[in-house]
Amino acid sequence: MMRQLSIYLRVAFGAMVALVSGCHGLEPGKMEWVQTASTEPRAGNAYLLRGWIGVFSTGVDELCQKLNERGVRAHVYQEMQSGALAKTIAEKYRNNPEAEPLVLIGHSYGADNVVRVARALEKEGIEVDLLVTLDPTTPPSVPKNVRLAYNYYQPQPLDVIPLFRGIALKQDEGGTGKLVNYNLRSDRRDLLMPDTNHINIDKNDKVHDAVVQNVLEVCVERDRWLAQRRTPNGRNGAEGNSAGGGR
Repeated sequence: MMRQLSIYLRVAFGAMVALVSGCHGLEPGKMEWVQTASTEPRAGNAYLLRGWIGVFSTGVDELCQKLNERGVRAHVYQEMQSGALAKTIAEKYRNNPEAEPLVLIGHSYGADNVVRVARALEKEGIEVDLLVTLDPTTPPSVPKNVRLAYNYYQPQPLDVIPLFRGIALKQDEGGTGKLVNYNLRSDRRDLLMPDTNHINIDKNDKVHDAVVQNVLEVCVERDRWLAQRRTPNGRNGAEGNSAGGGR
């Protein structure tokens, strides 16, 4: 265990050095990217948060690219931008019944913080249509405004150290949204790849495929989205459809 800890600490130190010296692909996201509508083939917007200082979460950028390639408007932000992101989403989505599905995705500390973004939005009366977390470390409970949440995590020998672990999510008492915890070592062994760990779970192509499918089920094709909006039950058609909710 001490050898594993030593390896992780060396990786962390090296990552911080890389950050200081300038690391490609770790630019902070722009708040003007936050929009309630999309011109992409699928309705909705996905906002992704990298993990701690970003250097461990280059796979989040790859996942974002895959979502865009499948017709979903998606953008990546640094974990430390979560407060500004929550504020900007609140300003744009507040009292906006025309808003398209809202998706939040994060890895590691970024996973913790997308839950915190959701909690901040709850105070503004804004629903989150889909929340996806990869190996959250010290997350708060999932708030009641989250309609659907998927958590992909894997227990590790170093779970005592929050920096390197992934744990299950819990819901606020009385929450009516759906929460699915997938333990990759028991529930979804089909998603495991060789040497999958906390630092590289965000780069796991099988996990990417699962997350993309989760998002596509919520960010439906634009024609279908528009047809749902014309139904008697409002913007999503049948009540309880995971493709969205009222604002």
